Amino acid sequence: MDTTHELDPAPLEAIGRAAGTRGTAEAALLLADAGVPIFPCVQGSTRPLTARGPLAATTNLDRVAWWWSRYPATNLGLPTGAASGLDVVEVYADRSRSGYSALRLAMRAGLLPQPALAITTPTGGLHLVFPHPPFAAQPSWDAPRSGLGFHGDGSHILLPPSLVLRADGVVARSHLVGPGNTRTGRVNAAALRRLVDPDAARDRQPSLAPSDTVPSRRRRLSAADPRPTSAGVQRVSPAGPDGSGRRPSEVVSL
Repeated sequence: MDTTHELDPAPLEAIGRAAGTRGTAEAALLLADAGVPIFPCVQGSTRPLTARGPLAATTNLDRVAWWWSRYPATNLGLPTGAASGLDVVEVYADRSRSGYSALRLAMRAGLLPQPALAITTPTGGLHLVFPHPPFAAQPSWDAPRSGLGFHGDGSHILLPPSLVLRADGVVARSHLVGPGNTRTGRVNAAALRRLVDPDAARDRQPSLAPSDTVPSRRRRLSAADPRPTSAGVQRVSPAGPDGSGRRPSEVVSL
């Protein structure tokens, strides 16, 4: 069965042109004008600059121009999944041997078509870009033992010519590998994970007990506890017309 899908070439061409620009400010306007939603990430990092992260992605030229006029060296964030219509399979740089083995296994199983785009990451990994299936949720996941990860709904990647300050002190760039491929296919993220990480379901935590099984005193204490459920999550200063306009402390000078 032919599972290939003819992808709109406009986003691929825009990403290719953006990769050859002199900086992210020029690339940001080019991408937004071509209908590719983007948002700023902290200079030298993959972290979102805005508090809403990928949810802030837009093609509004005025908003994009405002962001990059205030923070001209910030990186280009592309939301993955339904937000952009693009899913990404990542090969982790520190587990590239197992990652490429997992890619070959998935290709032999017919679960991984030729990607629409291939982008090398600043740390030496690889992003393979595929069209997102319409009207379907594809949650992101991480399978470090296999060397692969999946960026779907709610996640993001950096687009060239973004720069990242690596842990070894080297400033490295993401690069586009070859031309775009419009004759591609979609990825079944759940099936791919079952293939490369079959023990994932076994490692998941058991579901929480229904609330009516929790003693009432414990429920009252939990409701009164003001602490956040995700300890250690740091807020990022918002960047937008309604924000303070101050340069975030995370911004790295390159």
